[in-house]
Amino acid sequence: MNGPERFEQLIAFVGAQLPTPVEEHQADDGSFIFSGGDPAEVIVQVTESTVLVAAFVGDRDEHDPLSADPRPVAELHWRLLPETAVMNALSALIKGAREARLATYRVCIDCGAKKAPEQMQTDEVCLECAEGGPGTVH
Repeated sequence: MNGPERFEQLIAFVGAQLPTPVEEHQADDGSFIFSGGDPAEVIVQVTESTVLVAAFVGDRDEHDPLSADPRPVAELHWRLLPETAVMNALSALIKGAREARLATYRVCIDCGAKKAPEQMQTDEVCLECAEGGPGTVH
């Protein structure tokens, strides 16, 4: 398979491997950037020669409580590998990045929902409940 066809196949494969919803856009440098999940769990950047896989790491900040930043997990030089090896490696990297992100989620003691760290007001209460959501009695 030639370069452009393989690149297009790689783009389609990445989009299919990510948790839904998947957002995709093309950067100014020609690379494709994908994010999957709501809230975001995994980000993948595909260039003409590499694929960068990153997990989102949620962070509570007093100025911006809803921030989540990508943290690189691995960079794969996909043109150097056979197609099957690239697909297997990418599947494993995306799965690992997603598992790392989901491991940071916490359960709100008020509503019982599992939330990303940036969706928590404290270690035990989510933003929605802290602002008068489901667990609030009036």
